[in-house]
Amino acid sequence: MDEKSYLIVDFDSTVVKLEALEEIAEEALKENPNKKEIQEKIKAITERGMRGEISFAKSLKDRLKLFSANRANVEKVADKIRENITDSFLENKDFFKKYGQQIYIISGGFKECIYPVSDFLGIPRENILANEFIFDENDQVVGINENNLACKTQGKVKQTEKLNLKGKVFVVGDGWTDFEIKREEAADFFLAFTENIFRKSVVELADFEAKNFDEVLDFIKLKSS
Repeated sequence: MDEKSYLIVDFDSTVVKLEALEEIAEEALKENPNKKEIQEKIKAITERGMRGEISFAKSLKDRLKLFSANRANVEKVADKIRENITDSFLENKDFFKKYGQQIYIISGGFKECIYPVSDFLGIPRENILANEFIFDENDQVVGINENNLACKTQGKVKQTEKLNLKGKVFVVGDGWTDFEIKREEAADFFLAFTENIFRKSVVELADFEAKNFDEVLDFIKLKSS
């Protein structure tokens, strides 16, 4: 990747194999007799948002209404996610360490779960644009930072535009909100990442389907030459 190129990557189901919010719900609902039913609702809302059927802001709000979590739940999931980095990302750890300053993780997920992974890969924390939980004095999650662009409709687009990157911008992700960055002309290319999950409606919108991160690197090399 040359010095005039930038890479924006999604986190859940892209950098890592899991969806953090679903995992946090799993922890928070352990003793809930309606756990399975609530989890199915959360998963359905996630999928609707990923396909672009509802806005990300609504998707996030509707899911958070369905369970109550605490700091211990979040920290346990952060540890689990650190052990579930996508295989091809792990295999290309040296790339992230080398080009970390030119790589941004822009996610609707949560910094508390992303930092352990981005620290390991060598991506600076200032390049992590994501949501943040708000905890009360008893370490219960009482909301999210609503001043953060990450929780807004078209939040990824707005965050990318704010970066004002000068050069070729490649977006890699598995969902509609990743495609939106390219659609709104805040990026040059959108690569649908399908190593962990395949969404036909998203792949059909992409400039390229990347089945793993090596294919992402090949595409960047081709378009940067």
